[in-house]
Amino acid sequence: MKTDQLDVTPMRRDEINLCAELSVRAFADYEYFTHFFPDEKERLAFMRAMIQSEYRTTRRRAHFLVARSGGQPVAVADLFPPDWKKPSDLQYLLHGWGRVLLLPRQNLVREWLDMDARAGHYCHTLLGGTTWYLSSLTVSPQAQGKGFGREMLMQAVIPYIARQGGTRLCFFTNSESNLSFYRHLGFEVADYQELDCRGHKMGSWSFVKEL
Repeated sequence: MKTDQLDVTPMRRDEINLCAELSVRAFADYEYFTHFFPDEKERLAFMRAMIQSEYRTTRRRAHFLVARSGGQPVAVADLFPPDWKKPSDLQYLLHGWGRVLLLPRQNLVREWLDMDARAGHYCHTLLGGTTWYLSSLTVSPQAQGKGFGREMLMQAVIPYIARQGGTRLCFFTNSESNLSFYRHLGFEVADYQELDCRGHKMGSWSFVKEL
């Protein structure tokens, strides 16, 4: 599908690592990760191992959309359909989770996974029927500030969900600066929680939009 500036297609198998690296670069300084892994080298090692395994494991269950501008990937959307079921631990191990288990400070990994589960819990409870969950929408750092995120969400993600019979979309954000942006696009805050991230307080807002 084409939007005003973007060409959006499903992610190909040979693009998994490229798209995972795009996400790593986009979220490298995001407090969602820095609170747990303040050391950059350690943080990037965790993010690469975790995101690559996540993409490989869920590729056939989730719906990945890749947006290109000038032929280059600039954004990735990771969508969970209403019938989403989390893959088994074995499936994760078969798709690279062993690299995560080999990281030196497993206590940080466990704490991050626990926080991530709590942050996404409300949206996961909404899945079912015709409700979809946007697990992540990533825009390459070089492409940020050009309206690609808004265009990807409103002109690609939402129409794609509607074509699949979806009538509601949910996701969460931990950035307070994003609240007015999503509200302007017609999303409403359905849940809020304050997460304790190794002594740091971080807000988590779950948004919902009827399509």
